[in-house]
Amino acid sequence: MRTIQILKFMPLALLAIACQSNQGDISNIKDEVKVDTVVVKKDSAAPFQYQTEQFADLRILRYQVPGFEELSLQQKTLLYYLSEAAVCGKDILWDQNYKYNLTVRKTLENIIESYKGDKTAPDYLKFEEYTKRVWFSNGIHHHYSSDKILPEFPKEFFLNIVVKFKYKWFSFSTKRK
Repeated sequence: MRTIQILKFMPLALLAIACQSNQGDISNIKDEVKVDTVVVKKDSAAPFQYQTEQFADLRILRYQVPGFEELSLQQKTLLYYLSEAAVCGKDILWDQNYKYNLTVRKTLENIIESYKGDKTAPDYLKFEEYTKRVWFSNGIHHHYSSDKILPEFPKEFFLNIVVKFKYKWFSFSTKRK
């Protein structure tokens, strides 16, 4: 029975090994990992907010994980490596969904990070919503219907943003930082 349980996680473990960064030895990983924790009081008067954001036809939800604090260090370490494997697999998923998805994602990320204009302007808000939809769907096609997600902002708005930035700001490398 124990062998079956181990075999269930073998593909994820192999993915984690394949996605290892160039940091070399991972024996001292506990020194490199920073853990951010949020303390939630169970007797607090404020109810837990499951929905964090809503846009287009999407709602972003978060979950409580009761009992996480009681997990052993070994179990928490496994969860850490599984989450790292998922992050490594993200680019694979984006690339499989559409040939130019990684380039589109890098472009949108760079614009969101470096935009200096009015972030309350209607065109920018539409651009931001489009970007969130693309992020949620792991590409430019809707996550259920596979229809292309069409931007609602004007083409000129996008072209003006791209022209204002220097090319070096648009690094199209798919390597993780």
